[in-house]
Amino acid sequence: MGIVLAGRQLIRPHAGDIRKQLESILSAAVGRGKPIRNAVLCVSKGDGSFTWCGAAGAANQEGKAPMTPATPFYIASTTKLFTATAVMMLYEKGLIALSDPIAKYLPERTIHGIQVYGGHDFSNEITVEQLLAQTSGIPDYYDEKGKDGKTLFEIFKADQQRRWTVDEEIARARDEMTPRFRPGAKAFYSDTNYQLLGKIIEARTGKPLQAVLEEFFFRPLGLKHTWLVGLSESLAKPAAAPANVFSKDEDITRMRASTFYWADGGIVSTTEDLILFMKALQQGRLVRTDTLAKMHRWRPLSNTGMPFQYGFGTMEFVVPSLINRIVKVPAIWGHSGSIGSFLYYAPELDLYMAGTVDQESDKGAPIMLMVKIMKAFQHMKHGKQRQTACLRPPQLRIAVRWSPSRQSMFS
Repeated sequence: MGIVLAGRQLIRPHAGDIRKQLESILSAAVGRGKPIRNAVLCVSKGDGSFTWCGAAGAANQEGKAPMTPATPFYIASTTKLFTATAVMMLYEKGLIALSDPIAKYLPERTIHGIQVYGGHDFSNEITVEQLLAQTSGIPDYYDEKGKDGKTLFEIFKADQQRRWTVDEEIARARDEMTPRFRPGAKAFYSDTNYQLLGKIIEARTGKPLQAVLEEFFFRPLGLKHTWLVGLSESLAKPAAAPANVFSKDEDITRMRASTFYWADGGIVSTTEDLILFMKALQQGRLVRTDTLAKMHRWRPLSNTGMPFQYGFGTMEFVVPSLINRIVKVPAIWGHSGSIGSFLYYAPELDLYMAGTVDQESDKGAPIMLMVKIMKAFQHMKHGKQRQTACLRPPQLRIAVRWSPSRQSMFS
């Protein structure tokens, strides 16, 4: 996946209230002939001076239930932000040391032989930090091909009835895939790292992951519409069904509803709940400022063509400097999910953005939404709507050039 600079054009930003601009941006993403069937978006200023949430399309394609700002959705790999924050909270409590080998917390049967590279077995040397930072070198059980020549995403999609356990997923990475580098050499996005972190959380707390998430986040932050799929329930009753999810024209909702998405991508939430969580994290109500700084030790990811860097369960998106001289898009940090979910914060604008497009095949759509949103707020910040020379947002195209082995990144 890469950014294509398509050209410059003089445009006049949309006039009128910023809310109308946001509604127009969201509505334009969904429509007849487009791959996106539904979308939801919420933006909020950090000082509480502005919040807007909107939705478009149908949440349930069979019943044609409309998508609303309160519709829950599968947040996919945005779950990693919760998992990493839970680990860092345990770190602050002294229950986990980032430099500790994972062998200290996990049984031999789980990690034996999971990282053998260059004839050396690193399995007992991998640290907690390397799992968090995606630098362990452990293969990605979900996105890499096994001995059958298929990714687990492809297998999941072909048989949405089958149920996999987390242990089976970890075993697939160990037994059917080969590490790409020695631990610490570079960053490579692997869902296996976060399944192992989920196991560590359970080992150090003595509680199931869903109970820890509820204790650390859902209850204290009032996330009443957030749960771990198949393992916990919404605090608010009755809970609405999550919106349908698609891979091109194929409905893959049943697949996303399975417990084989866990610490790496198993949470269901709403835009409002996600922004509550993100504000608590950014504003120091979950971890200390110095701990959040550790989570922002950025490293470029080696298995994506997008300008993403990875921290500890956090992603940073920075438009390359040559292009950004024209578009002037602020840096954002948060996390993305493979089915179009996103949760980001733009420090320069003090702006939080959360939502989904519920489409696995359009990886660039969430980034484009956020680029357009930030441009709208930049104009509002400058206090005027004027004709300006800039790159028209739709012209800043995200050219998706995924090989089959990369199609499901950020699960």
